[in-house]
Amino acid sequence: MKRLLKLLLVGGLILLLAACSKGETEKIPEVSVEGEGMEDVLNEEDPPSDEEPVSSEENTDNLIPGGYFSELSPKWGLYEESGGSGSISVNTDGQLEVTIDNTGRVNYAVQIYCDGFELLQNAVYEIAFDIRSTIDRTLEWRIQLNGGDYHAYTSQENVAISTEMQHIVSTFTMEEASDPAPRFCINLGFQESDGELAAHTVYVDNVELFLLDASNAVASSKGDIGPSININQVGYRTNDTKIAIFRDSSLDTSFDVVDVATGNVVFTGDVVGSIETESAGETVAHGDFTSITKPGTYKITAANSGESYEFVIADNIYDDVFADTVKMLYLQRCGIELTEEHADTFAHAACHVQKATIYGTTETKDVSGGWHDAGDYGRYVVPGAKAVADLLLAYEDYNEVFNDSVGIPESGNGIPDVLDEARYELEWMFKMQDDQSGGVYHKVTGLKFAGTVMPEEVTDDLYIMPISNCATGDYAAVMAMAARVYKQYDEAFAKECLTAAIKALNYLENNLEDGGFVNPSDVTTGEYPDTEDIDEYFWALSELYKTTGDTSYEEKLSLLDLNSLENGLGWQTVDLYGYYAYLTADKQNPELSNRFMEKFKSYLVTIEKNIEEDGYYSSMGKVYPWGSNMTLANNGEVLLMANKILEDNDSYYELAKKQLDYLLGANSTSYCFVTGYGTLTPENTHHRPSQSLGITMVGMLVGGANSNLEDPYAQNVLDGKPAAKCYVDNEQSYSCNEVTVYWNSPLVYLMAGLNAKE
Repeated sequence: MKRLLKLLLVGGLILLLAACSKGETEKIPEVSVEGEGMEDVLNEEDPPSDEEPVSSEENTDNLIPGGYFSELSPKWGLYEESGGSGSISVNTDGQLEVTIDNTGRVNYAVQIYCDGFELLQNAVYEIAFDIRSTIDRTLEWRIQLNGGDYHAYTSQENVAISTEMQHIVSTFTMEEASDPAPRFCINLGFQESDGELAAHTVYVDNVELFLLDASNAVASSKGDIGPSININQVGYRTNDTKIAIFRDSSLDTSFDVVDVATGNVVFTGDVVGSIETESAGETVAHGDFTSITKPGTYKITAANSGESYEFVIADNIYDDVFADTVKMLYLQRCGIELTEEHADTFAHAACHVQKATIYGTTETKDVSGGWHDAGDYGRYVVPGAKAVADLLLAYEDYNEVFNDSVGIPESGNGIPDVLDEARYELEWMFKMQDDQSGGVYHKVTGLKFAGTVMPEEVTDDLYIMPISNCATGDYAAVMAMAARVYKQYDEAFAKECLTAAIKALNYLENNLEDGGFVNPSDVTTGEYPDTEDIDEYFWALSELYKTTGDTSYEEKLSLLDLNSLENGLGWQTVDLYGYYAYLTADKQNPELSNRFMEKFKSYLVTIEKNIEEDGYYSSMGKVYPWGSNMTLANNGEVLLMANKILEDNDSYYELAKKQLDYLLGANSTSYCFVTGYGTLTPENTHHRPSQSLGITMVGMLVGGANSNLEDPYAQNVLDGKPAAKCYVDNEQSYSCNEVTVYWNSPLVYLMAGLNAKE
């Protein structure tokens, strides 16, 4: 009855509502805010106190998932930080029971939240819930943006609650752009002005969000965008293989290549093939226009599939994007001023220059420098080492494509800028090694992620997290690589790197049983956990052998059992780096070489099979995890490595090139995944400087499709989509649209290898 009367009221039948009112006695006290006079009328129809209220469980108009707590919905959760702690469960009375052990230091230190609904611009809503506490206290409730600055669309602070159940209700108009993934939350952390609260329990029930008036609502966009013909949006070199990809093989049998400048059709080809591509939910066909070699700007057209985005054919087509993927690393530098001369819009004062506290102690240490790892401002050894390794390998394998003019402060010093950039991270990594033991600290961050501000505005205390085997092994490997790469430019620095590598290896060998890293209980920044350290140890031994030729490392390699490892080139599984290091060493034991080659080839076979079965030539297979674009770039790197050690420059090169084509637009999302390039490019990255300035940094490779849907925005917008289409360009979707230095780095290697081929 209550919901019916609300709907009648919204429809303008106020007189009928008054006639149907059943009385003024309330079942529970009600607190109303921002009601525009509406709640006072609605309260009149509450049933008398000797009657049971009409069950809300049957009300299907409630937009809050699981808001009646017949069970605990996966859309509900508990957030803890800044010393707050608690737990949630559904009790036998069908209420959300929130046990609060410590209210922490901020009002959101204990927060219950719900995702899984949307708000439409200009629509009118009512939010309501019942709540009580075992002690008197205050709270804040909010419906907010679930990302960025987390600002509220509607909220109420300093709401007093007691042991008696109260009904909180408010109406509001969504005045901002439609949000398909906001968050409802109740902040139960530190609120009281007179000190912390004792442990207590809060009970919540009947959380409801009703759409009262949608007459002026603006729908949120959840549909696919992009053309039915997809190509590399940056373009192709004159002698490249050029393939257009058609979403539906049944629509067209032929296509045209149109010169945009003249409007003339310069080539007509056949649409061929019918590849069932499960990852994209499409039957894909192809059109080959490799014969077009004349420089110019073109587009692909077909009678039923329409037009592709425009693209360029030119031999220098990748010069700018290649330089920007390297320069992105400079723009991620921490600990120094970035000047307008070199950083333009992203210039900022020196950040994170204060000493950091070694976690669990009172000892402090200077660990300034290095790169901000991702969209946040943490600095992490494990992914940083992967990024450095890719850069050093790119230079070792394709030094001819690198120059000294990217536009960083070191440009013009006679050393390729890619090595200057890698050295900046290496100099920071030196500071992360414990002087006494040789072990390497895992990371330096605050206890929680910083807000959406520029890096110099972050004032949180910094903490150096404990030594980890994975960080130590990765460190030993990249320092060994650096020792041989920098020798021709700075022999003293190279020796310092080798000494550091050996010291780290000694620590690792004495602590191989210690396992991986997990965050301390009060730390919520990126964890980079890894419970298996044998692959890091293997990689370190391989690089030290390649650098020094010392057979003692080779002997240790021969004793390792690597059969349990999952092959990879990421931050967590690094054995492919080790295989490649040994297989490119000056001297090799034939038995070891054959053994490692078989492991390398087994991964290669998987890549080839995935590409063959995918209409977009993606090497991912059917699952697209967080950072799928990194894996695609990694796989391109592996294919180019295969060129080096298997001497098959044609087939592996072509497969690697198809991974680049995918990343630059020839994919089922139609996005060129490198910011600032292509017609459809990410503009709303989860990257704090870009978010703070309102402009996306150029040259960043975003994470891409994530079929695991690992953030609330993705869960709301992408649920039910095929794996390869689980991407959204929104800053709230950190699992799709964040960036990292170690996603850019394999792209640097991939582009270097492709640029090196004439």
